[in-house]
Amino acid sequence: MSQKLSLKFNQSNFVEFLNKFTDLTSIDDVVKMKIEQDEILMYSVISNETSITAFKGYTLKTKDFIDNFDRDETFDFIITSANKFGKNLKFFNPEKIIKLDLISKRLPDDNTVMHIRTAQFTNDKLKISTIGGEEYRIKDLQKSTLNARLNPKNSKWNFKVNNQDFNSIKKLSSINNEDRILNITVDNGKVTFNETSKWELEVDNVKQNNANLIFSKKYLSNINDNDEFINFYVFENFILVKDKDSNLMLSFEQNFDTED
Repeated sequence: MSQKLSLKFNQSNFVEFLNKFTDLTSIDDVVKMKIEQDEILMYSVISNETSITAFKGYTLKTKDFIDNFDRDETFDFIITSANKFGKNLKFFNPEKIIKLDLISKRLPDDNTVMHIRTAQFTNDKLKISTIGGEEYRIKDLQKSTLNARLNPKNSKWNFKVNNQDFNSIKKLSSINNEDRILNITVDNGKVTFNETSKWELEVDNVKQNNANLIFSKKYLSNINDNDEFINFYVFENFILVKDKDSNLMLSFEQNFDTED
């Protein structure tokens, strides 16, 4: 049996929410939100049946973005054509009340999860509706699994890049846009970002003696640069860029199944 739930967005944080949502659409055009009483996990992922190539997710406090969510269940909301949907939501006036009406159905194999079938956003005179995507459209990831696999304490080594250097890296990469990749090189502990025979920028010194990693330029825009330093954690099969409320994982070949 379907259930209806009416919610109200926190107006002062709606623009921040929309910016984070839009950021995820540059990973993939399908975004999943797992809405719970304490937190909202919102993510986009590129994956196949066994491994993840790229993942970015935000973990947000529910009360900061939704004023009246008090349900015990998890509400799974899959948004397809997410890029267009985000552009539609930008027509909303954040100074007006933003309501969200959800029609959801309990999953037959899990009575703690509600799958959102339809959603309607209302703001003053404007209404924007969408149909929730089917479960197969995006890999289902649990917070507990992500927290365990993306724990910086389990990384092999790490380095940091200050904000000014990172902006230089983005500009240099844009100028030399005929190549799609960057090299991250460690030579006797000196960490550099570079493009062969074009430019090289030293960013840090670490205990790791030597390494060479390949970083796709297209993901530079997904790295949040609001803090003084950007932290990179290198695992066996992936790089993790982590800040206070987001994780960006770029995998060489990483299995995210819960069983080892």
